Amino acid sequence: MAMDQAWWDKSLTAFQREIGYRFQNERLIHEALTHASFAHEAGIPFWNERLEFLGDAVLELCVSEMLFVEYAHWDEGLLTQERARLVCEGALARLATQLNIPPLLRMGRGLERQGGRENASICADAVESVLGAIFLDGGFDAARQVVRRLLLIFRHHARDEMIDPKSKLQQMFQEKGWGRPEYDLVSTEGPSHDMVFRVTVRHRQTILGSGTGATRKEAEVAASRAALEALLPRRKQGPYSSVKHDAEF
Repeated sequence: MAMDQAWWDKSLTAFQREIGYRFQNERLIHEALTHASFAHEAGIPFWNERLEFLGDAVLELCVSEMLFVEYAHWDEGLLTQERARLVCEGALARLATQLNIPPLLRMGRGLERQGGRENASICADAVESVLGAIFLDGGFDAARQVVRRLLLIFRHHARDEMIDPKSKLQQMFQEKGWGRPEYDLVSTEGPSHDMVFRVTVRHRQTILGSGTGATRKEAEVAASRAALEALLPRRKQGPYSSVKHDAEF
């Protein structure tokens, strides 16, 4: 089905308001939202793959700078992990949906019939293409401001539940200057084909939580989740308000 040009032009204006950037050269935003399948069908000489390449680098640099400044106490591993969470395909695809990008994409009829507007890779690529277009149109400072705005939108919708419990607990430890959580294998039970691992997690001699799982890794995740449930509601009351010590466990 052909896209209504008047609707598209009006929607592009609304989209630019949403991201907080108005293009001086509108051909760039047209290119950013044009998939190769549409270009080949329509016989036009541009599509968004080159802008996607550029936008990927712009996004990674902007997010890296923001995390470096925002989390001065985090080590390289945590910064890398959080950047990967924010710029992964799934995160960008969700952001594209929040910004209403899929309906704006110009794509070939065949790809659209195959569900191209719901394709996570295509939607994520479109976000990067838009950022590449902004960089070319307004420079790095403009791109940085848009990325900052998009991260606020993403975090508002995603929150931090997307981080696994072990990573959350490690972040909390780093924030408090506690080093790293210590995981201890307490026991293994059952036959070799159906074992149950029990693990505790502690800070120094204080046990923060325990958990079980079919593998040691699963048990560590369960123990981390238990520690977070014990610590998070009471962080303002003291570090160990509801945890058990070795003698009590």
